Amino acid sequence: MQLRIISKKIIKPSSPTPLHLKTHKLSLLDQLAPDIYTSLLFFYNGPSRVYDETNTSTNNVYHRLKSSLSKTLTLYYPFAGKLLQDNYVVDCDDSGIPFVETRGPSSISMSEVLKNPEMNTLQQLLPFNPNKKYLSTDDVNAAVQINHFDCGGVAIGLNFRHIVADGAASVGFIQNWAKLHSSDDNSIINYKHAVVDCTDTFPSNQEISSYARRIIEWHRAPECVTKRFVFDGGKVAALRGEIIKKDASLSLNQYRPTRFEAVSGLIWDALIAMDREENVGSTCIASVPVNLRNRMNPPLPEDCIGNLYHAVTCTTNKTSARNINQFTKMVNDDFVRKVYQDGGIVFVNQYKEAVEEILKGDNGVRLFGFTGVIGLPFYEPDFGWGKPVWSTTAMSLNNIAVLLGTRDGKGVEAWVGLPINDMPKFEQDPGILTYASFIPSRGAGFD
Repeated sequence: MQLRIISKKIIKPSSPTPLHLKTHKLSLLDQLAPDIYTSLLFFYNGPSRVYDETNTSTNNVYHRLKSSLSKTLTLYYPFAGKLLQDNYVVDCDDSGIPFVETRGPSSISMSEVLKNPEMNTLQQLLPFNPNKKYLSTDDVNAAVQINHFDCGGVAIGLNFRHIVADGAASVGFIQNWAKLHSSDDNSIINYKHAVVDCTDTFPSNQEISSYARRIIEWHRAPECVTKRFVFDGGKVAALRGEIIKKDASLSLNQYRPTRFEAVSGLIWDALIAMDREENVGSTCIASVPVNLRNRMNPPLPEDCIGNLYHAVTCTTNKTSARNINQFTKMVNDDFVRKVYQDGGIVFVNQYKEAVEEILKGDNGVRLFGFTGVIGLPFYEPDFGWGKPVWSTTAMSLNNIAVLLGTRDGKGVEAWVGLPINDMPKFEQDPGILTYASFIPSRGAGFD
């Protein structure tokens, strides 16, 4: 799909960032995040059936989009700044973010993209390819691309620098942008700055960034493929019931797995079975992020900027969904403060040792990361022409699954990245075949 660029512009905050806020310090949690571009995509049936550069009414809509984006950047001012060389600080210099408008070919409609979404097509709808290998101080912290389809519909693509913001902050950004755009007064007077300094609790560490870079390079294995697996609401409900049925202790404890736990557990079980078929002594470790915003005391703003999550590592067990629940539920304010006390020196040393062990290779250990935005208002951003008909991402990393909620709030969409030789085996797992809908790999070697 070839897109034609209509316009490019740099959008700056509507009000200058005050002098005392010009420096935004990154926390240890930010430094642990991969320095890559994350991505969000929102598909809408509006605002107009056909985009026309000469149409005054249409132009007013997009002028208002830019104006409301500028005001939103005043609240999220680190997005409009630049990361300094030491990776500890964002210079909030109000240099702004790219705003690109494109028009798709008349031969491809938005409905065709939605019917059979392919990773390469989705990534073209973003300002930057999220697979860009190395980011530098010259790279921006956020960017927006508005894509118009001739047959009607608009896709809004956003990139965020992960070291500056996690998924919750990114979704909060577009949610507030949509609110500002669609409000009558278009004023930020009732909005609070979405920036919180967490470096007292999570002070930065000089050594950790290099280890975080090494682990993300490991996740960028060249021979990997990312595929979309859809678990509709009925299948998720059946899966959750099956998990309880298999483990009588779950019903006694009145535990019911969440959508995230059920689908993550199913994917994890499939990987365990696949690895053990080839290597009986293999180990599959799952890394699961826990949003700390509502677990700290006092709670942090739900949409505040930064990487406010703690990644727990879960070892193999007979009931993976339950295992994920047991590891994640222990993360509370007391747990976090103990883990990161004294600058998190014990945690940092354990992290460094774990990275060294994983990077050895050929040791029978698979580290698989789960992430996603289930439970966040992913389908809520409404710019005045209705809520998204589809919201998704376009991330492609090895041994990573990005889990998103479906529009009806009942199902799960999972983008799973695996080594290219592992994907056909994963697709043949009985659990995946039972609960997921997907397009099988070609040439998988199965009859």
